[in-house]
Amino acid sequence: MSTIEILRQAMAQQMEGQRAKAERVYLQVLKEEPDNPDANHLLGLVRSQQDKDEEAVLLIEKAIALSPNASAYHHNIAGIYRRMGKLQSAEAEYRRAIELKPDYGEAYQGLAEMVKFSHGDPLLGKILSQLESPVLRGNTKACFYFAAGKYFDDVGDYPSAFDHYSMGNNAADKTFDAPSFNDLIKNCIYQFSPRSIRKIGGGGSASEKPVFVLGMPRSGTTLVEQILASHSQVLGAGELNDMKYIAKFGSHFVNPKQAYPNFLPFLAQQHYQRLASEYLRRIEELAGSHLASRVVDKHPLNFQFVGLIFSMFPNAKIIHTVRHPLDTCLSCFFQNFSRGQHYSFDLGTLTSFYLGYQRLMEHWEMLYPGKILTVEYENVISDQENQSRRLLDYCGLEFEAACLKFYETERTVKTASFKQVREPVYRTSKNRWKNYQRELMPVAKALNIPIQSPVKITGINTLGV
Repeated sequence: MSTIEILRQAMAQQMEGQRAKAERVYLQVLKEEPDNPDANHLLGLVRSQQDKDEEAVLLIEKAIALSPNASAYHHNIAGIYRRMGKLQSAEAEYRRAIELKPDYGEAYQGLAEMVKFSHGDPLLGKILSQLESPVLRGNTKACFYFAAGKYFDDVGDYPSAFDHYSMGNNAADKTFDAPSFNDLIKNCIYQFSPRSIRKIGGGGSASEKPVFVLGMPRSGTTLVEQILASHSQVLGAGELNDMKYIAKFGSHFVNPKQAYPNFLPFLAQQHYQRLASEYLRRIEELAGSHLASRVVDKHPLNFQFVGLIFSMFPNAKIIHTVRHPLDTCLSCFFQNFSRGQHYSFDLGTLTSFYLGYQRLMEHWEMLYPGKILTVEYENVISDQENQSRRLLDYCGLEFEAACLKFYETERTVKTASFKQVREPVYRTSKNRWKNYQRELMPVAKALNIPIQSPVKITGINTLGV
């Protein structure tokens, strides 16, 4: 078998989640052919997935030196530079990828997310020209639509922006199992009742290390995590999938075929202790040598697991970020999520998802009064110091001035808010929905928001914000 075929098979394994197997293949190829550009590039992607970005950059830079006209190398190193906060390098690499491959939709979208367009930017002509191509399909076409939407939003042509974002969402062709999600919400509310949590009692672990920042995506979770992660005793772990794993792992104590949360009534206190130990093992392994007394898991969809979290960690800190509902929904609809947020690609489905999330958070607030700290995004950007102090106080941490200069903290940021957390408080996204009042009328109606008057977030306890 040729080296190309070996690498192709390993890359398929990597894409299927078998990263360790692929890594062994890449290392073996490089042992025999240290100057193989594809092996250097692919191992660099593995290192990036392992959060070893410095090593990833060195490997892909070597691949580029060996094969400078490979557009994928430039695109992928741009994404790593972006997460690291090296935004000028990222922009240059995105532009180089586009030069080498004029129909590279992902590179256009990546670049568009980084720059502020002005009228007459020549990139728009290239984008619209590509959209006229009859061979453009699927996610590539969606990327060009999202890039065009960003241009029109930047220059203030809001009807054209919304049209292009809508076409991008449609082209992405994502589906979401809304009935299953609705069942999950109902089952969580049914299984977690005052009676059930009294039965669990103080089960689990007394550890105060886990901190969960959750809510809707695009509601300020990354900003809150960045403020906390700027503290010397806090590790910002990013969006971990560990609670999803823990919820699935818990079913094995009872019935592996029974989905969360329906197996929970059959768990004993020792089972919650086991689950807590497993979660702590995973985050402590992630922390490594970092002397952190708090580890922040900012996966927004952990709002599904609040009851399970408190059953495992009665002393856990849960921070719920909220933002104007229309700004939240608009920002989700305008984001071409690469995975995990399929509900956001249809405005009606997105609205339904928001209502389910809101209903469940109201239930958690009722069930655990005073234990969840709710933080409004708009208050953080208008009164950063007081809100930062409030966050730190809730987490049992002394104030540190570095938290006010969160944008200077050097750490990898993998979410769509990569740019916002590299700058002082980012105010341009506040009340963005007002540019799209006509288009958002159905959302406002479903959420019972009078669109012509100031909106107050209702039904959620803001604990004195």
